[in-house]
Amino acid sequence: MKKKRIAALGLALVMALSACSSAPAQAPEESTEKESVSQEQTPEATPEATVEEDAVQPLEGEIVFWTMWNDTEPQGEAWQEVADRFMALYPNTKITIQWCGRDISKTLKPALESGQRIDMFDYPTQYSGQLGFYCLDLSEMIEQPFDVLGGQSISDVVLPSMLETPKKQTNTWAGQIAVGYKPWLNLFMYNAAAFEEAGITSNPTTWDELDAACAKLLEAGYVPITFDDAYAHWIAGMYLQRLKGQDWVIELAADTTGEMWNDPAVLQFAQAFEDFAQKGYLDSNVGGNKWPAGQMDVGSGKVAMYYNLTGLPVEVSDVAGPDFKWGAFNYPDVPGGESYADAAPAGCTMTAISSGCENVALAAEFLAFIHSQESDDRFVESGMTTSSKTGSWPEALTDVKPVFDEISVILQTGGGIETNPEIKPVFTENFIKLAAGQISADKFVENMVAAAQQ
Repeated sequence: MKKKRIAALGLALVMALSACSSAPAQAPEESTEKESVSQEQTPEATPEATVEEDAVQPLEGEIVFWTMWNDTEPQGEAWQEVADRFMALYPNTKITIQWCGRDISKTLKPALESGQRIDMFDYPTQYSGQLGFYCLDLSEMIEQPFDVLGGQSISDVVLPSMLETPKKQTNTWAGQIAVGYKPWLNLFMYNAAAFEEAGITSNPTTWDELDAACAKLLEAGYVPITFDDAYAHWIAGMYLQRLKGQDWVIELAADTTGEMWNDPAVLQFAQAFEDFAQKGYLDSNVGGNKWPAGQMDVGSGKVAMYYNLTGLPVEVSDVAGPDFKWGAFNYPDVPGGESYADAAPAGCTMTAISSGCENVALAAEFLAFIHSQESDDRFVESGMTTSSKTGSWPEALTDVKPVFDEISVILQTGGGIETNPEIKPVFTENFIKLAAGQISADKFVENMVAAAQQ
C-alpha cells in the first residue's frame, strides 16, 4: 500500500500578484513599491500527515467543516447544496458544516488550539500566517487527479490566483496551506440606475471627479456614499494609501510616537472627508450604522455608493431584487498622490484541511468536489465570483469584471491601516465621528496623535 506524504511547511517571504483578472501573477521578489512585503516565520513546522492512495474508493466517514458563512445566506445555502450533492455521490459519507459566520475570525483559532474537532475550515485572512501549524500542506494533493474533476487535478481547474493569493494572504510561500475560492476586489460598488439618472456617464478616476459625481447624485435625490462600522476603515485608509502609498500607511499604523499622525497627509485626508460630510455626500446615518445597515441602504436604492467587496451585491440581493444593476470603479486618485489605477485590495476566501483531520482521503475528495464545475456553477449562482478557469460571472457583476481585468497590483484592505489591530479600532471610531460631523479634521488628528502615544 503506497503512501503519499503531506510534507511539513514553514512560512516565508510574501507577495505575489493575485491573478483574479487576466493579469499574470508576480513572484514574491517582483513586488513593487505599491505592494507591502511582510516577512514572517512560523516557529514550528506543520505536522506531517499521510493520504492512502488506495483509500479513495469507497469513501466513508465524516468531515467537520467550519465556514465563514451563515446557513441563511445565499452563499451558505450554496455550500449546503454542494455538501448534499457530495453526500449523495458518496452515500457512506457525512459533511457536517459548522456555520460560524464572520465570527469565525474570533472563534476558529481558540477552537483549534483547544483541540476541538475541525477537519476543514475557511481560513480567515485576519490570521495571516498564524494558523500554518494547524494546516496540512496541500502541495501534492492539488496535483493529484480526482474522479470528481474528470481525472484532472485541482491545480488544473482553478484560476492560478486561487493558489497564489492564499500564499500572499497567509504569508506562506513554502507550501500550499489553503486553496482559494470567491476571488474579490475592494471597489466603489454603485447603483448603476442612480448614476444614469444623475447623468454620470463615466466612472470617477480622481477625487475631484468623485466630488462632482456626488454633487450630481445629491441633486438627483440620492445620498451619494455610506458605510458601516465594520468597514469604515477601508474607505478611510485607502485615501491615505492613494496619497502616500501602502508602505507609509503601514508605518503610520505602527507609529508609537504620534509624529507620523502629525504629517500634513493625515490632515489632508481628514479635511477631504470633513468636506464631503459638510456637503452632504455622506449618509447622515454613518455615525450609528451597524453592519449591515449601510449596505442595505444601497440595496434599497436610498444610497448610491458603498466602498466594499465585490461580494456586496449578493449580500443585499434580498433587498435589491433581481433587476438591480451594479457598477464599480477603483478607488480614485487623490490630490498630491500618485496614480494607482492598476492597484486595489484583492484576495479570495480560502479553504484549508486541518493537520488534525481524521479522514484526509475524504477531505481531499471533498476539497476537489468544491472546485468541480458543478460546484463552481452553484457558487456563482449564489453570487460568488468564479474560481474556475472555465467559469462564468454572476449576471449582476457583468460590469464589474472589466475593473477586475485592470488590476495588477494587489494591496491590503484599508491600504494597510488594519495591520495594527490596536490602532485600527481607534482609527475607525474617530473616522466615523469625523464623517458624521461630530469632530473636526483638526480634532481627528489630535485624537490620533494621542492614541498612537498610548
